[in-house]
Amino acid sequence: MSEKTLRISLYSLLAITALYLAVTMLGGGGNGSRTADTALDEAFVELSRVSHTHFEIAGPRETILLDKVDGGWTVNGFEADSGAVARFLRAVEEVEIASVAATNPNNHGRLGITADSAWSLGTGDGPLVLLGKTGNRFRTAYARLPEADVVSLVEGDLRSAAARPLLDWRNKVILQTDTAVVASIRVTRDGGTVLYERQDSSWTADGAEADAVTVRNILQELANLRASGFAPEGTEMPDEPERSVLAADADGNALASVTLADGDGNVLVLSARSPYIFQVPTFRADRVAPAPPDEG
Repeated sequence: MSEKTLRISLYSLLAITALYLAVTMLGGGGNGSRTADTALDEAFVELSRVSHTHFEIAGPRETILLDKVDGGWTVNGFEADSGAVARFLRAVEEVEIASVAATNPNNHGRLGITADSAWSLGTGDGPLVLLGKTGNRFRTAYARLPEADVVSLVEGDLRSAAARPLLDWRNKVILQTDTAVVASIRVTRDGGTVLYERQDSSWTADGAEADAVTVRNILQELANLRASGFAPEGTEMPDEPERSVLAADADGNALASVTLADGDGNVLVLSARSPYIFQVPTFRADRVAPAPPDEG
């Protein structure tokens, strides 16, 4: 064998050895790894039981507490977004363990799966699962049990559904109105009031023909007005808010009612259907509570 051939053989052997060591350290695959995966899978099965009425999701900066009360869900005591909760519960049920990602605890920091960097998920009295960074494939993340060194790659929507700030868990619906039965809309702004009324095929504003775009904008916001955020704790609406909107049906029954006031960068909104003070962008406030026609 020539010297050149010998060098090539040695380099190949070293490369194969290095690859084997990397796979062994990061990928695992021994009996211990399979046992750890089984334990993680059992933890997910327990978390997905439909009987649970409480979840604790703790992140590096805040803790999310989900509680089922009278058939609905609250988050940290506030009304929860039913869609966000449903997405989370579905993600817990559908999560699958794809493979072992690491067995060496020295890799926990790199994968965002240490106790102080991961999101922990539990029910308060059952198993606890740690969720780390998103994985190297779409809809994957790293997960492990707190007492285990092995880290698994899990597939599904769990991390994005669970690792969310409180704002994303809260119900931000201000109004949801069946605009097909709205017959009149009273808009008060800066001391002036305009009464929009539905006619056979059009709308009027104080008896004159109303601008179709203005009316369409109001109806779209009444149909589904959503907040961009919530006012800080302790915020109060002024005794005489700058704007108010009252929608009623043909019999005069109130269908939707909101008051609006200028806030710090956003507009504060209080709805008759909620005890919370919401925030909306200025453009959205101008759509639901426009200026009078002669000032538009």
